[in-house]
Amino acid sequence: MLDRLQADLKASMLAKDAAKTMVLRMALAAYKNEAVAKGLGPQGSLTEADAISVFKRLVKSREDSVEQYMKAGHPGRAASEQAEIAVLKPYLPAMLEGVQLEAAVREAISTTGASSKKDMGQVMKALQAQHGSAFDGKAASQLIGTILN
Repeated sequence: MLDRLQADLKASMLAKDAAKTMVLRMALAAYKNEAVAKGLGPQGSLTEADAISVFKRLVKSREDSVEQYMKAGHPGRAASEQAEIAVLKPYLPAMLEGVQLEAAVREAISTTGASSKKDMGQVMKALQAQHGSAFDGKAASQLIGTILN
């Protein structure tokens, strides 16, 4: 992931794409900060799961900002955050959405034998074990709540 990020940063710099370069530099800094926090040093290479979690945090932060900007009546700032999300999303694995997410949730519910909202934690653990980080936890928990209601 680090090699891909550095290559994309170099390509965006050569293309003089200032907006993309800024986002990729920020992502590279977040990656290196995580590597230092894990004790690997700034030149360390994170595991794939750790790298994905860094990018998920970056995207989530921007999604929250978009929501806040829209509430505050700043669509221009929200659009700029959306553009940053578009640069970061390709680094994430394909996410379960819609019908696929619902099928995965229903499978996890049947596997765990969940029957009420009290069992949501077990279902989320089963989803995590089966699909790793390939789903949006917030969307999954809402779907679980709806199904188990």
